[in-house]
Order: sequence, then structure tokens, then C-alpha cells
Amino acid sequence: MARHPSKMVFRGMLRGILGKRRLQRFIVLSITILSFNYVLNTLKINQGPYSQNDIIVNTYGHSIDTFNHSISHKLLVVIVSHIAEIRARKLIREYMFGIKNNLKPCMEQNGNIYYKFLVKSYQEADYRILKDFKAEIMEFDDIVEFSNLPDNVDWQKVVLTWIQSLEKIKISYDYVAIIDEHSVMDLKKLRQILDSSVINTCTLTFKQKFYLVWSRFDIQTADDMFIILGRGSIDILLNFNYFTIQNRNQTLIDLFPNQISLAYYYFEVENLTNESQLFFINDQIGMIEWSNSVKTVSIEKTIGVGHVYLESDVRDLIDHLLITKSTTCHPIKHENGKLSIALVTSSFIYNDMCMYPVADDITDNKRRYAKRHGYYFVARSEEFTQQRYKKRYKVWGKIDVVEKVLPHYDWVFWMDMDAVIANHDIKIEQLFENFKKMVGKEKFNDINFVIARPKNDFMINAGVFLIKNSEWSQKFLRETQKQRRYYENGLLEQHAFYIMMQNEKYKNEVS
Repeated sequence: MARHPSKMVFRGMLRGILGKRRLQRFIVLSITILSFNYVLNTLKINQGPYSQNDIIVNTYGHSIDTFNHSISHKLLVVIVSHIAEIRARKLIREYMFGIKNNLKPCMEQNGNIYYKFLVKSYQEADYRILKDFKAEIMEFDDIVEFSNLPDNVDWQKVVLTWIQSLEKIKISYDYVAIIDEHSVMDLKKLRQILDSSVINTCTLTFKQKFYLVWSRFDIQTADDMFIILGRGSIDILLNFNYFTIQNRNQTLIDLFPNQISLAYYYFEVENLTNESQLFFINDQIGMIEWSNSVKTVSIEKTIGVGHVYLESDVRDLIDHLLITKSTTCHPIKHENGKLSIALVTSSFIYNDMCMYPVADDITDNKRRYAKRHGYYFVARSEEFTQQRYKKRYKVWGKIDVVEKVLPHYDWVFWMDMDAVIANHDIKIEQLFENFKKMVGKEKFNDINFVIARPKNDFMINAGVFLIKNSEWSQKFLRETQKQRRYYENGLLEQHAFYIMMQNEKYKNEVS
């Protein structure tokens, strides 16, 4: 699937900017313009995946959680997933990490746990799945894609290589938990056991914990359910090449194609433990396969349950095991008097897929700007999807999004999906100071809505605007939503904004 925009895509974007609605994406006083130079430069930087140990690791289009400082985590959680399993990922975010939505997103994973979903390579997918998947990436920033891998690739090696690559972006960890999207794991209990150094009846030394390989090895493909690794085991498992063809037991290879299970049987079952520092634990007590009834699952002893495919079963297990949520990040700390600001955008991909090839870049542009200045970044798609029930053009979803997000912040900075930040040095607070100089401090304090109007054009540009969390704004948005005659006659949200701004009740508090 193409990763870079074609000439047709750029023509379509130019048409949207200069043509039909004469939209020129400016934020007041030049904080934002549509800059194709930025997009082109970004595409030149992100030419695609890089190769490491003959495994393709795709870092394209996803933000890095650190800015020249390292973050050490107790536990790295890697959830292996498939592109279509959007509901499974949603459920895991909720029960593992307490993430129900992205209205107040985690901007940096700075807690004891760092997690990512690793989505297996796919050759093709239905466009509806691709749309929803891309929206999910934009909204949560917790997915790593692997593109164009051959069907016979050693997936465990891909995962281990990605884990190893985290050192390059200064992310460190003590242990790694690799779990399948259809597994249920109690992370709190897992951490308590690791801290205690006692697994079942085995007390581990520091060295044994460092080279730990803890899983369920007596069931075929059981290590697809969950594997717990000490930090020192990653390099050894990746360099398993000294286990030559001559040494291999073909029967074992056929039975256990996964690298880690094969290593277990080579070192442990064939009594070759002296060849490696790895410390294996085959856990038949704490790590179990789902038996279709919670009544057979020990509350006290169970750490993880694998091969759970029904959402209702997952929820039953969560309740049965009394699983509590783990925190992955601490909220942004604002200095006294600092405004809480969210940069908000659309993550909805239209059926023509026009924005699909550049969605990663334009999202990364906005998210990096928000992180740099201590703002939140919120991308939303569901509100656009729901317009079909309201019988409105999809673009009216913008008003639904702002209404939903605004109560959580002091100000919302809305940018359409196809707008980008051209100058990352300028803060929104600097704009406010400039506005105060232009109209006076008292006058600006009464302003609730800041929007641009292109020169020599009577129509506003609703592609970029600032709106304050106030009673005025809530009433303004509600009244705009009630204007059925606008959308029933095919008018877009921009026209509705413009007409409402002419109303005597609202026009004095718009800049």
C-alpha cells in the first residue's frame, strides 16, 4: 500500500485550499499556514522503514515520547495485534490502562509502565478497516505498524528487534511482557511478583531475573499468549543463530515454530542450559489457557489467561480476577496561571481516502507542536461518523467534537486535518498577548471566539480557530447546532458559524 501522497492527492489538497471554498488555512497572525514544504520535507525524512538484523522495523509516522531525555520504566508491555482487531485494542486500553477515550490524552508515557500495540503486517485490507485503523493511530498514538513483511517472517524476531530498538530513543525497562490481543493479564499482580523475586515457589537471583524467560511452554503456541522477559534475555534470543541447522531437532521445529519456545526446548529439555545464561520458567500455575468458565480460574494464583476470544468472557475474567488498571502516564503539570489548551483536529478519513497517505505526517506535525508547548493533542473521528444519523454533511462533526472537548480545557485550538503548523516556535499564549495589544486587555478578556477571514472575502475560514471554554461559547455552539435550516438546505458548518456570528447576542465577543 502506498505510503506517500501521489500527485493526485496534492492536486486534491490544492483544490481544497485554493478552489471550491477558497479556503486558505491561516491561523490569526500567522501561527499556522498550509505548508506543503513542511509535508514534503517530512516525507523526505521518513523515506520508510529501516533494516535491523534483516528485520524491517517501521517507525514511519509515529511520534517519539521523549525529547532528549531518557525514561526508565519498570515494565514494557507489548501487545501483539491484527489490524482489524480495533474492538480488542479498545477493550485492552480500558481494562489495562483505564483509557476509555482520548478527551484528556496521555501526551507522554512517563509512568512505571510503557505500552505499545504492535500490529502485524498486512498486505491488503478493506478500506473501511483502513479508515478506522488510521483514525485509531491518530487518536491514541500507541500503535506501531509493520509494513510489507513477507508471510513467512519470524514474527517473534520482529517483535524482539523492535524492543531492542527502543534503546535508540532512550526508552529503558526492567522487564518485557509480550502478550496477545486475546489474552487477559493482571499487570499489578505481575509487577508484585517480579518485585518479590518469587515466582510460584522459585526465588530468583538478580542474574536470573535479568535473563528471565517466563512463559507457558507445554502447550503448542502457548508462548503466543504471553511471555515475560528480563532485559538481558532480548539480545540472546535475537542471536540464537549459533543454534545451527545441524543441532536442530526438526520435530521440535515443526511442533514449536516460535523462536522462544524452540529456545526453551533446546536449552531446557535437551539439557543444554550450560550453553546460555537464559533462565527459563515454564509456568503451568499462573499462566493458563482459557477453559470457557471463570469458575475454573484461580483468583489467587492466576496471572494471565490466554486465547480468550469473546469480549463477554474478557469482561467476566476482569471482574473475576479483580484486575485493576495500571497508570502509564502522569498528567501534564501546568504552572500557576498557565492555561489548559488542547489542539483539536479531525481523524476522520473520507471514503475517497484522499488524506490517508499523509495522515501520519500531518498528525505528527500537530502532536509534536502540542507536546513541545505543553498542550494536549486530541484527534476525533466518531463525531464525524455519527453525522449520518443527524442527516448532515460529515463536516458538521467538527461542531460536535468542539462541544465535547471544550469543557475539559480553558481553550480549544481547532485545526482541520489538512492544516499544519508551519512555525513551531510560536506559542498560542504569544498570540493572546498580541491580541491584547491589538484590542486592549479588557476587550480581549471578553473575546470567546477567534477566527480568521481571508482578505477580500466576506466568508470566514472555519478551518482554524480558537474558542474559549465559557458560557458564551457553550450557548454559541448549542445555537449553531439547532439551526436545522442550514444543514437541511445543504449549508456547511462554516456558513452556519458565519450567520450565527452576525447575531446581536454573539457578534461582540468574536474577534
